Amino acid sequence: MLRILKFGGALLKDKQGMQQLCSIVQNFNGQPLVVVVSALGKTTNALEELLQLGFEKEEALLEKKFNELKKKHTELVDALRFQPDHPLFLKLEELFGRLWEALHRLPADPYRAYDWVVGFGELFSSEIVQTWLLKNRLPVKLVDARQLLVTDENFTRASIHWPYTQKTIDARCQPLLQQGKIVLTQGFIAGSEKGNPVTLGREGSDFTAAVLAYALDATEVCIWKDVPGLMNGDPRIFPDVVQLPHVSYNEAIELAFYGASVIHPKTIQPLQRKKIPLKVCSFYSPETKPTLIDADESDDSKIPNIILKKNQTLLSISSRNLSFMAEENLKTVFSVFSRYKIHVNLMQNSAVSFSVCFDQNPRKLQAVFQALQELFILKYNDGLQLLTVRHDDGKVFEKLLRGNEIYLLHENRTTRQVLMRPVKK
Repeated sequence: MLRILKFGGALLKDKQGMQQLCSIVQNFNGQPLVVVVSALGKTTNALEELLQLGFEKEEALLEKKFNELKKKHTELVDALRFQPDHPLFLKLEELFGRLWEALHRLPADPYRAYDWVVGFGELFSSEIVQTWLLKNRLPVKLVDARQLLVTDENFTRASIHWPYTQKTIDARCQPLLQQGKIVLTQGFIAGSEKGNPVTLGREGSDFTAAVLAYALDATEVCIWKDVPGLMNGDPRIFPDVVQLPHVSYNEAIELAFYGASVIHPKTIQPLQRKKIPLKVCSFYSPETKPTLIDADESDDSKIPNIILKKNQTLLSISSRNLSFMAEENLKTVFSVFSRYKIHVNLMQNSAVSFSVCFDQNPRKLQAVFQALQELFILKYNDGLQLLTVRHDDGKVFEKLLRGNEIYLLHENRTTRQVLMRPVKK
């Protein structure tokens, strides 16, 4: 009965989190187990900042921020009571040395550079987790995810090469599992067919767990979160949310597509293909009944689901030559979106204009303007919010619209969406 356990970085940021991870893993000790870990909380953001400073040649600030990140990791190791001469300190020193070198030899391609730098977060955390579990007498073996998941070179959003990945996972994981080892690996990062480091997209650790489950025919995947399970909204925004006891694969895919942050959008499909259940479990209260995600669709419409994406940009596009916004014009627009890796959250088309909503990013918006402004008239609004309600009960959507200026509205049989801005009082 093989399980895949995935732990997000926000759970591992301090001694208490590491102790809880160890306790959960110990509960499954003696069973076939694969553990997937993310970078420590906020590390990916810090690495993105270092990358930007590296490109800008801001040496003094780069060194300051680099040392802050290094201190964060060494302080955690200190808190776990490892002595200064422990090999873990030497390993972290080596990894941070490689990061410093990478920051001073950045590729010109910003996407390639991103994957070269930002993946270090998982390398740091996995070394700490392995050493901590070994200290607690758990038979764990760290296997580099860059030698397990084989991908193309679509940097920052690499796609899995499934036949190669199946072979590498079989070759590197199965013998360890047969020996009774707990396999530990990193989420988010992978290796291209050419051997270059790549990433799977932000929050891609869930997807890593799903890929491993698919390749190893796991019994289930358990994703551990700092919430009781999958909620019908973000409890930090909506005070009256409740846990969803059960949703189907299809509903989970829809929720992820619309921006629910608990499950990565790519995660469900490999599990659905082999009917592997996914459980969203409470990290701090493991005894709480988890949310179950499987093929049964009978409960999907019982509870409204609310998703709010902040910091959205609405871009309106119309032709300069008075032509309709038909297939050829849309082909041009989407080729630019693809080039700059812009994920469209909402779109609406009329005869003469095309409106799209995407996550606010000034650099990408500027690139789109440069690419399209000769052919199209472009107008935009930013600082907007995208509200999505699935299976509205006739009350939730209208209640949440109050006090907001509406920019764009879209509805279908199961989903209501509005792009809006709170009205200043």
